[in-house]
Amino acid sequence: MTPGLNAAKFVVREKELEQALGALLAGRGMVIVGPVGVGRTAFLAAVAGRLNAGRYAVVWTSATEASRELPFGAFTGLLGVTEQVSQGGLVGALLRRAEGRTPVLVIDDAHYLDPASAALTLGLAHEREVRLLITARPDAPMPDAVVALWKDRYLRRLDLEPFGLDGTTRLVRALLDGVAAGPTVRLLHGWTGGNPLFLTELVRHALATGRLATEGGLWWWRGALSVPPRLAELFDGWLRGLDHAQRDALAAVALGEPLPLALLDAVAPGVVESLEERGLLRSADGDGRIVVRTAHRMLGAALRHRLPGLRRRRLCAELLTAGAGAVDPVRRARWQLDADHPPEPGTLLRAAALTCRHDPELAVRLARRALERTDLAAPVLAAALVELGDPDQARQVLVNAGPRARLALAAHRCWAERDPAGAHAELSTLPGPAAAGLDALVLLFAGRTAEAEQTAAEALREHGPGLASARVAHLLARVLAGRTAAAAARAPRTGAELAGYALARLWRGEDVRLPLGDPTFGRWPHAPGDVAARHIGEAGLPDTEWSLLSGYAHTLAGEPDLAVARLREAVVQHNGGHRLFRTEAASWLALALLAQRRPADAAAVLAAHPPDALALLPGLSDQATGALAAARGDLPGALAAYSSAAATARSAGAHTLELTALTELRWLAPGASPDRLATLLTSVDAPRLAAEAAAALAVGRGDPGELLDHAAHLEKLGLTDRAARLADAAATTAGERRGEAVLLVSRLRGHTAVAPTGSVALTPREMEIAALAADGRSDREVARALGLSVRTVQSHLARIYRKLGVHSRRDLPFRR
Repeated sequence: MTPGLNAAKFVVREKELEQALGALLAGRGMVIVGPVGVGRTAFLAAVAGRLNAGRYAVVWTSATEASRELPFGAFTGLLGVTEQVSQGGLVGALLRRAEGRTPVLVIDDAHYLDPASAALTLGLAHEREVRLLITARPDAPMPDAVVALWKDRYLRRLDLEPFGLDGTTRLVRALLDGVAAGPTVRLLHGWTGGNPLFLTELVRHALATGRLATEGGLWWWRGALSVPPRLAELFDGWLRGLDHAQRDALAAVALGEPLPLALLDAVAPGVVESLEERGLLRSADGDGRIVVRTAHRMLGAALRHRLPGLRRRRLCAELLTAGAGAVDPVRRARWQLDADHPPEPGTLLRAAALTCRHDPELAVRLARRALERTDLAAPVLAAALVELGDPDQARQVLVNAGPRARLALAAHRCWAERDPAGAHAELSTLPGPAAAGLDALVLLFAGRTAEAEQTAAEALREHGPGLASARVAHLLARVLAGRTAAAAARAPRTGAELAGYALARLWRGEDVRLPLGDPTFGRWPHAPGDVAARHIGEAGLPDTEWSLLSGYAHTLAGEPDLAVARLREAVVQHNGGHRLFRTEAASWLALALLAQRRPADAAAVLAAHPPDALALLPGLSDQATGALAAARGDLPGALAAYSSAAATARSAGAHTLELTALTELRWLAPGASPDRLATLLTSVDAPRLAAEAAAALAVGRGDPGELLDHAAHLEKLGLTDRAARLADAAATTAGERRGEAVLLVSRLRGHTAVAPTGSVALTPREMEIAALAADGRSDREVARALGLSVRTVQSHLARIYRKLGVHSRRDLPFRR
């Protein structure tokens, strides 16, 4: 019987399907080899479903551990009760079933075939009347006759691999009937290794338990990894036959992976090799030493989940005794919690800080335990509680901690309670470098760029470059003020500095390695190589791009579809926790939606996420409002919003934002603010933004040569809409470069969201005719090449000459 298959949940492997069908149609068949859960049976069903039922008759059988105990156990069900199993008898039975069609025998799990069945299968491979489709596992012992099927080239072999990230994305989308956020897809892929069975079970279990939930139109993973019961039962089968020492070794690895081999040998000596041979452990070189992991992340999670309490306590105590200094603070802290050892506050605090953003539930546990010994744990606990969506409890923790938590309380007031003015007032009364550095950041997010830069500079002069908060505020303030060269040349030390560095490079129009976000939540970037990034890498969590800056980069590159996808994620990410870039995410998403000509969706985003007292980029929300008004045809409203954006940015000292606002204002009203825009062009060092501003000024002057030069530059930057507008204006003005302008308009025509306003662009047919004519072809030769009449070619050429301002084919300004 053919196994049931929900086609909607099967991600088609087109390339592999074509190979399997080719092997059936042109040869004798194929052996599909793949590990548990890779979808061998589903793949067979898909292949069978593609066969013409009028020509092929598909017959299924499966080998099992039970059938292996019986001679010909896999084939007895295909014959009558009185028929003896033989090659001829089986071929005859298959032909009778086929009723004149070609029989296709499907043998699932051929690694379980008994020797007699395996030999019979090899004999069937010689038969021209029968085609074979066979599956087997690569990690299971196989009869020699099965191996001979592909080794001796009777059948082709196809290795079915787990999905890559693209296949995982498609399967998750099919299972959810919707789009999952990029960080969530990467997490699911990292946890399951792209195994379709593991993916399917994990997603279904997560839906049932609420671990997968929708927000902002996307599916998000929430919380720790949980192992579905069906997979836990599967893993239990893998552990069958292990002795006590082997189980201890596996459990120790699950509690601390990646675990140094020397530490594992100290806890469970002499069993590592046997577990690696069974495929339950894998080893690798890491930082000059051998580390050991479970064969699969899901296996490790299942082992941790099912580990009895007393055994867990004993193993964690042994790991701590054997060499806690050999692993990072997070693993040491976990062992301390599970072993019920006296807490080491320093270790617990470092571990809580490292896990606060991507695993706040664990961070809360660690910080609460540390708080039993020291009030220094209160700020970390409060930050983790805010990440979990409980700012009220976080404030109470800080209040209870007393004077030592005053800095953290001011930070909480700024970002969690959205009151930067109150936070600044509190910080102004506190002495010391930490208060000065934090105050600079508060001023920066309060839209007081110039004050933030001055405060940060004073703090750095007085206390040195080790003051991280002042260093970050100083870097970002200089970028916003328009001094990007120094920021782009500076090597970033932390994720926060990397964000400023990347923004500077983007505004300069330079290639940039965008920062990575923390897994799942992704609200703040981390720099590769810093402590948090190293912990995330060692924990086996996947890298994921920081959606906020990635989306903005796609916007600058003229890629609105990619921008919208990333910025939808960013809006959700910054709608929780400390909501650091909530205004920027919503404004940039609205602008990206407007680039897609979706004003209603942009308006919905701005309505759902109105600006508040915090914004890193002064005036950006007004720019989004202005763009929306312009898209709706409300020119007065657009001009008012952009004027407000420019005034806000100028008052703050954020001259890059003032430049962008005045540039948009100039595009809408070519006579607006030429003097101020020209002044900013001499002081703002942001070449990419300056290119747009200079082009906007050129529109007002109307010189066709200047317009064409700016159009060519904007085309290189990916700004095709504006490049087409300038080229269109240049082409409608008589001049020596009219032909060049028309060709540029024609080239941009297919890449712009809005067609050029004039009729100067050459049509695709005119481009073909002009290219052939420019090569010296006669009218008759052009007509013959394109299947047109000579008169039609001549009519087209007349229009081409008129548009380009030339008089003959010799003057055509291009060659093929």
